[in-house]
Amino acid sequence: GDELKGGKILDPNNGKFYHCSMELDENDKNKLQVRGSIDSWGLAGRTQTWYRVQ
Repeated sequence: GDELKGGKILDPNNGKFYHCSMELDENDKNKLQVRGSIDSWGLAGRTQTWYRVQ
């Protein structure tokens, strides 16, 4: 799917910014994979799935 790399994302719980990449699911355009990581390669981080509200 469509992908965005090289961004930043804020963790509102600790006020820190992290490297961020996002990818729209090619099979379900209402599903977005959001990855925040401490390194720019995305190796040490966490991925969340965000869903569009209709």
